[in-house]
Amino acid sequence: MKSNSEISQRYAKALFELCAESKTLDKVEKDILNLNKLVDKSEINTVLKSQMVSRDQQALFMETLLKKLKSNPLTIKFVGTVANNGRLKYLQSIMEEFLKTLSINRGEQVAEVITAFPISKKINDSLVEEVKKLTKSDKVELKTKIDKSLIGGLVLRVGSTMIDSSIKTKLNSLKMIMKGV
Repeated sequence: MKSNSEISQRYAKALFELCAESKTLDKVEKDILNLNKLVDKSEINTVLKSQMVSRDQQALFMETLLKKLKSNPLTIKFVGTVANNGRLKYLQSIMEEFLKTLSINRGEQVAEVITAFPISKKINDSLVEEVKKLTKSDKVELKTKIDKSLIGGLVLRVGSTMIDSSIKTKLNSLKMIMKGV
C-alpha cells in the first residue's frame, strides 16, 4: 500500500510536468494557492474526505467550485482526475507537494519557523537573512507558525535541517538529565 506522501508526490509531479509542458505554471500556481486557502479555511475538507459523497459528486462539486474561482482548465481537469481516482482526501497534501516542487524548481528555499508568540518584522527579516546565509540562496520564503507549548525560543526548519532552541526542548533535556542522575 502506498503512503500518503508517495501518492501526493506522484500527483504533484504529474501536475508540475503537465504545467511545464503547457507553460501554465504561474496560472496553475495561482489556482492552487487560492484553492489551498479555501480548503484550509472552510468545510470543503469535510466533503473531500467524506466517504458518504460519491466520487462523481465530489468531482462535480470541485469542478463547480473551480469554475467559480475562474481556475485554469488544466487545474479543473487535474482536480477532476484526482476526484475520479478517489484521491481527493490527499488534495491538500498534493497541493503542498506541488508548491514545494515549484519552489525547488525556481531555486527558492522554504524555511519554517515555529515560535510561542508572533515574531516582529525585524526578527523575521533577520531570520530570512540567516537562512539565506545557511542555504546560500537569495530566494528564501519564511513560513511562520505559532505553538504556545514551546514556551519561548524557536524551532527553525530548512529542508532536512532543524535548529531547536525552544525552552520546551531545553526543559525536556534537563528533565532527562535529572532522571539519569
